Amino acid sequence: MSTKSRRKGSKRRRTRRKRVSPLKAWWRRLKRRFKAHQLEFVLALVALGAIAVVYHKVDVGRKHRTTVVSTKYNGIDVSKHQGKIDWERVAKDQKIQFVYIKATEGASAVDKNYRKNFDQARKNGLLVGSYHFFNSYKTPEEQYKNFKRQVKKGEQDLIPMVDVEEAGNSRAKRDDLQRRLWRFMELVKADYGKYPVLYSQYKFYNDLLAPDFNKCIIFIARYGSNVPTLRGGGKYNIWQYTERGKVDGIKEYVDLDRFENGTTIDDIML
Repeated sequence: MSTKSRRKGSKRRRTRRKRVSPLKAWWRRLKRRFKAHQLEFVLALVALGAIAVVYHKVDVGRKHRTTVVSTKYNGIDVSKHQGKIDWERVAKDQKIQFVYIKATEGASAVDKNYRKNFDQARKNGLLVGSYHFFNSYKTPEEQYKNFKRQVKKGEQDLIPMVDVEEAGNSRAKRDDLQRRLWRFMELVKADYGKYPVLYSQYKFYNDLLAPDFNKCIIFIARYGSNVPTLRGGGKYNIWQYTERGKVDGIKEYVDLDRFENGTTIDDIML
């Protein structure tokens, strides 16, 4: 082969081996990797979509309703003691902005009407939360485990509530009760990002819990027209002023609750 031919061949080889810029090489590698993982990417999107549907499925078919601000009552709390409830009729009461439903008690008890009450109340457009009846003679861990088994976090409209009163705590010592209750509340906060609403009877709260819990969202029960006064100068957020209220759709007496001290539904939304 002549020198001229060899030179032409060398030139052709040099053309074929033309250098690619680092940026273009990086881009080519990225495209190859993207194509290799396209299927995984699509499947991941499908999975995320399915999770979103499952998470929000509780709102499918949920009725829309409107509420009004009332100086009479803004909410109710119920348990099995209210018997069978017609939630469609209850939801027609525009004064009801929130409902708390008893879910659990102590380390193992479950309110037999919880699931039905919860599902029907939400289906009819009510904003609903769940509460646990606290028993200081059981460990906070056992009690929260019981609550968590029954209460589905993704369904809750309202911050969970813990009910602490004389029943279940009649022989409790102040320091021990407070230590166990704080632990339960910390477990709730770890899961929900917020401390639970704290419900208690007026005298019991002042004797055993105030002022140490005054910074919590306080739901106080004091029946009659006398305004509650919390020891240590705390302000309560919700006042349960009667246990003998009447609401259409509930045959038995029901607790009536109203917002106080500037509290609104936004303050208890999860």
